[in-house]
Parts: sequence; C-alpha cells; structure tokens
Amino acid sequence: MSISRRTFLAGAGLVSLRRAQRTDPLAEFRRAFKGSITVPGDADYDRARGIASVNPATDKRPRLIARCSNADDVARAIEFGRTQALEIAVRAGGHDVLGASVCDDGIVIDVSRMEAIVIDAGRRTARVESGVRSNELNAATSPHGLAAVLGCNPAVGVAGLTLGGGLGWFLGRFGAACDNLLAAEVIDASGTHRHASADENADLFWALRGGGGNFGVVTAFEYRLHPVDRVLGGLIAFRTDIAPFLRFYRDFMKAAADDLAVEMSIVMLDRPVVLCTVCWSGDPTEGERALRPLRTFGPPVADAIGSVPYMHLTDRPGPEFGALVFGPPPTTAPPAGQTFDYWRGGSLDNLNDGVIELVSSAIQGASRGMSMGLGHYMHGQICQVSTDATPLPRTAGQFTYFFDANWRDPARADMAMRWVNDASSAMRPWSSASTYVNYLSSDRDEAVRAAYNANYERLVALKRRYDPLNAFHLNRNIRPQRTA
Repeated sequence: MSISRRTFLAGAGLVSLRRAQRTDPLAEFRRAFKGSITVPGDADYDRARGIASVNPATDKRPRLIARCSNADDVARAIEFGRTQALEIAVRAGGHDVLGASVCDDGIVIDVSRMEAIVIDAGRRTARVESGVRSNELNAATSPHGLAAVLGCNPAVGVAGLTLGGGLGWFLGRFGAACDNLLAAEVIDASGTHRHASADENADLFWALRGGGGNFGVVTAFEYRLHPVDRVLGGLIAFRTDIAPFLRFYRDFMKAAADDLAVEMSIVMLDRPVVLCTVCWSGDPTEGERALRPLRTFGPPVADAIGSVPYMHLTDRPGPEFGALVFGPPPTTAPPAGQTFDYWRGGSLDNLNDGVIELVSSAIQGASRGMSMGLGHYMHGQICQVSTDATPLPRTAGQFTYFFDANWRDPARADMAMRWVNDASSAMRPWSSASTYVNYLSSDRDEAVRAAYNANYERLVALKRRYDPLNAFHLNRNIRPQRTA
C-alpha cells in the first residue's frame, strides 16, 4: 500500500510536534504543575505580577508566575527555575520594602494560594501554610481565645514576617514571631523537602528564624499560641507640634511595661496628624493606669482605645473618629486608578533630639499622603533572648522607623519617591547598622553583614550548605562566599 507525500509529511510533522511537546520544558512543567502558571499576554498577567508596594521600582515583568497549590508545586517551580537558569523570586504577602518578590524575565514562585490553617487548641499550636496573612491566622485563633505572635500589620504575610524575625504587638511579652516558631517545612535549592525544628535540621531551623528567605522556600510553619482573647487598644489621634510629641513618646516608651506596644505614625494632611495604635495585653485595670499619660497628652482630638478582641485591634474606627481626625468625608469619590506606595526604613538606637529635629523638618516639607512611622520599641521578653539564639538583632531600646509615600497620579511618582529617599538618607547617620532586617532598605553586602553583626558568619556557612549557588538571592542576600 502506497502512502501519499502529503500524508507522509503530515505524519512526520505530527511526530515532530509530539517530540517537541515532549521536550518543551515549559509544557512539561505545565503538565506536572497542579497550580496555575501565568505568562506575558495572559489576561491576568498584570494582576498576577503586582505586589503590595507598587511603584516604578517594583514594576517588573517576570517570564512566568507559578502560583503554587502545594509543596510539590514549589519543588517543581524551583527545579524549573534552576534548570532553565531563571532568576527566582519568591512571593507570599508581597509587602517587602525592596520589592524583591517580583523580578524581570525570571520566575516568581507565588505561594499566596497555600492558605491552610490547622489549630490544635489543646496543644496551643497552629500549623499554617506559607500563603496565610496575619489577619487570617488571627481570625482562626480568636474563637479559641488564643493568639499567634505576629506583626502589627494584619495584611502582611506570615512567611516573610517570620523569616525576618517578626516584630509585633507582643514583643515585650512573648518575644518575636521567630521565638514562637516551633517547626517549619522547607524546600531547599536542590528541591529537597526538609523538616526543620529544634530536633531536626536544627542548624537550618536557627537560620530560618531571622535569616530571611536565603535558605529555601518555607511551605508551612508551626507556631506556639498564647492565651490572649481581648486587649486594651485601638487608635488615638493628635493634632500637635511634632517635636514635643516625639519627646513624650520617647520617654513614655522608655518606661513601658512588657505588656505595652505603641506604634505611631505622623501623616501629612492639611497639617501633620499623629496617629498611635496601642496594644495593652495585660491586666485591663493596670493598662488603664499605664495609658493615662498618653490619653491625656495634648489632649487628643479623637480616642478610640477600648477593650477589643485581639483580632479586631487594628480595625478602622467608626466614621465619628474619621470626621474628628480627617474632617468630613469628600463629597466626590477619589479618582479611579492604581494607588502607588513607596517606603524605606531602618532602626534607631536612640530617639534623640537630633532625630526628632530631622523628623520634624522632613514632615514639614512633606505633601499630602506622605508619612513617617515609628515603633517596635525593643523591650521586655524579646531582649531577654540571647543574641545568638536566632539571627534576629535584639538591641534593647531600639525603635524601627520608615518614611512612606502614597499617591494616585503617576506624574507624582518622582516627587513622592524623592521625598522618601531624601528623608531616609538624612536619617542614615542616626540609624543603627544592626537593624531589623524586614525594615532594612538595602541589599548591599556591607549593609546585610552589619545588620546581622556577630551572627553573619554562621549564616554564610549555612548558606553555603543549603544554597551554595545562591539561587535565592532576591532578599537581604547572604552570599555563600567565604568572608575576609
């Protein structure tokens, strides 16, 4: 039986197509991957590549975004990135100041869809997948009268927060997030699944508690929970001169009990407004006494502090509070479009008069939508932990700070980002080299080395063991080279 040339060529083409499909790395990756893969040209590409701090510096276009559904997907994505020589970015919450959870022409390993939470109320533990955000874990623990030790922003992912150490509302009473981490499931640069705890892969467990995303992709965390139901807290606002309030805040926090945390921000509206979010997690009667100096300073223009379930601590107050602080709501809706955000931060060993003068000057030169935040005062339990117990720096008396700009009009980007950069540069002489790495606004070798101080060399040795080729380098990078 004869075969026509057309039929032969069609058959040959089909064989070639099948062979090409078998050898096409992306096609093979798609077949094995259980989550979703987004590439340029897909309808949801721009949404999928976005992160929380959107600005021109983070407007990057990855070759593909792998939104993982489980740990095996993470391992497959790491293997694909490695075999295709792609730069690897890892995204969970996407709030990082460096915008390091997205990259140009590489692969974004996105774990934000991995959101399982399992609470063991009897053991007071929670097993949490790495895509979970803080507010989601708070909502899961609240019905049990328990709370996890996380950060202050409920929208932040637990993964990046914990891997950087994790400073939050309970730092004086229960320490940092990393101090309350019991175990982690990790996939290293070779694709190997590892369980890290005090009893298994203990060196890796040490590195994960403050060493950032340098050592692998964590797919699940196990946390110790604490019996916290209600707290005395909420927002209080002041319209006052900045310098006197900062001097008061400095002295107030120096005397703070372990149960107290106060995060403050100075927001530029028609004039500066000071907003403080308060959390007292101890005895309510004692808390009322401890907060009296703050609640009578000024006096405040609005005070929404009260007894609230912990999960609702950072909820927005009602319209009455907003009207007192911000004035009547606008009669017209704000212009449609993207909201942009840019911020830079660091740590201060001392909120001295020089810093206060600098902050006052920077705010007076700001325009609407710009702000300065100050908080995470290092005291109590977090400072009782040995400095070499985890990589997290623990300098008693430190504050963290950040300068932030929000805007809608793209034409304002240069001006807004310049204000943040100029204010941050002016603050640099006052800033501590040993700093909370989640607020470290630089990935330069010398900045990272200084941030970790005496723990840096041990981190380098572990980096050489778990990621010798530095596949995970979009972070405050600990390079696996030998140091002088």
